[in-house]
Amino acid sequence: MTTQSQIKGLGEFADQGFTLEHPDDHVLLLMHEGEQIAVFSQTGATQKALQRECARHLKNKHFLPEKNNKI
Repeated sequence: MTTQSQIKGLGEFADQGFTLEHPDDHVLLLMHEGEQIAVFSQTGATQKALQRECARHLKNKHFLPEKNNKI
């Protein structure tokens, strides 16, 4: 279950399968559909940083190279 605090921190990403886990008092895990995406310190996890990682993950996960792009 996603808490109100998590929804606030994750913003729109809370509706896209992102959650936060707190394995101890110092670590915050950013999860997407059960997969660990990033690890933050409890004191360094800002709303902006969490949402930036969510957006980065979605961009990388759904990235499809254009046919004319050389990689």
